[in-house]
Amino acid sequence: MNRQLEDKLRLLKIDLLNILHILAVSGSIALELNEISDSTSTSESELKGSISTLRRMKIDDETLIVPAGRDEDGRLRWKINEKIIKKSDLAKFLEEEILGKDSN
Repeated sequence: MNRQLEDKLRLLKIDLLNILHILAVSGSIALELNEISDSTSTSESELKGSISTLRRMKIDDETLIVPAGRDEDGRLRWKINEKIIKKSDLAKFLEEEILGKDSN
């Protein structure tokens, strides 16, 4: 894993890390705002600020999350930018190093 990414992840608040984890473990390519909201028990209005924070996080001029089309209500769908890190690698790192979840 990119050291710059690892350092930035270790400084994030737990709510942002949980959002990243939901995006990383999802079987879908991208998630709608309401899917992320339901998975994290975060209101959609609060989630918009969190998504904005994650969208501004850059590693080597690439953003950590990227928009991936729109849902039926015209809101953006989000996904992990796999130019930076594979979803599976991000999930494993978050579970083992930060969130402490057992991935088995």
